[in-house]
Amino acid sequence: MENKYQVLLFDRLQENYAAFADQWSAMTPSELIEKAEKIYAAQMVKEHLMKSVDEQQAEWLLRFENPLEIMRDKWINENGMEMVHDEDFSHALWAVMDCQDTENLYPLAPGVEPTPGRDAPVTVREFIERHPGASFDMMTPGGFVYLTPERVMLLLAGQSVKGHPGEIEYAMEITADELLNQEVLNANFSGNEWHMLSNEIQEMTRKPLTLDQGVTM
Repeated sequence: MENKYQVLLFDRLQENYAAFADQWSAMTPSELIEKAEKIYAAQMVKEHLMKSVDEQQAEWLLRFENPLEIMRDKWINENGMEMVHDEDFSHALWAVMDCQDTENLYPLAPGVEPTPGRDAPVTVREFIERHPGASFDMMTPGGFVYLTPERVMLLLAGQSVKGHPGEIEYAMEITADELLNQEVLNANFSGNEWHMLSNEIQEMTRKPLTLDQGVTM
């Protein structure tokens, strides 16, 4: 079966949703109102996620006990109560698969082993190469950097960029090697661009933040 993981993921999502529905049925009206956003998000994920998931992504999501919960939480983080579009789920999928802490935040399915090397830092180069055609609004040690898709290509080709502390007139040059070799601590997709926080890689003392926390620029 060519799409076996997609079929299995569809079934898992239905199971996850049924378990949530049992919890909702035991809630009082006030509790249901309090949980309205999560209920709505779970419904949207169940109904629309499979339109955006390929076989490789489905296999990855099946590593977890409750992929519906993972995508529900990420969808809320990126969209809130707004209308969902397939592209929104594509970006949410990228974000949870890029996030180093997803396996720490959500339980794996029985018998599934943690991914080897999952704690290795994701560099700026790796992240932007995974998201071609996107823009990046970044907070870096050298200041704020904004990359259009065209500037991303120039950066990858070795051209330096400008970083500023909040005032353009104080902008300073950041070399391509310096920026591309930083690690991504935090990333969130909204408004057709990625908002990112990066820092120098510190192997022993680094305390990674989760991508789900988002970045406020």
